[in-house]
Amino acid sequence: MKSKKIKIFILLVFSVGIGFFIVATKGLKEVASTPINNVEIKLIKDGDYIGNYSKERWLSEVKVTVKDKEIKDIKLLSSPLTPDISDDLFKEIIKEQNIKIDVISGATATSKAYLKSVENALIN
Repeated sequence: MKSKKIKIFILLVFSVGIGFFIVATKGLKEVASTPINNVEIKLIKDGDYIGNYSKERWLSEVKVTVKDKEIKDIKLLSSPLTPDISDDLFKEIIKEQNIKIDVISGATATSKAYLKSVENALIN
């Protein structure tokens, strides 16, 4: 009887693990391959711009501050994505004054979601 309960428990844990894996990776390839388009920052007027991106579990909303034809600040308005690489990515965008930067290794989909949010803020 005890052996049967152990087998049922193992099966249940395995099933939950598979379910979590399916949910966690749904849309991963699509988000990771999202194109990031160049934005001519020098053409953008001073102000605060809100942009977002949403696909499956990747939901990001940012506020981008432009002053004197430069990106001065990027704030994350939504909950951080996992892994939270927003600070590193936003610092690099501000440093390079460009959104077409290298994604962070091991966090391609998360990087693309944040980058697309910044792009959407600046083009809308």
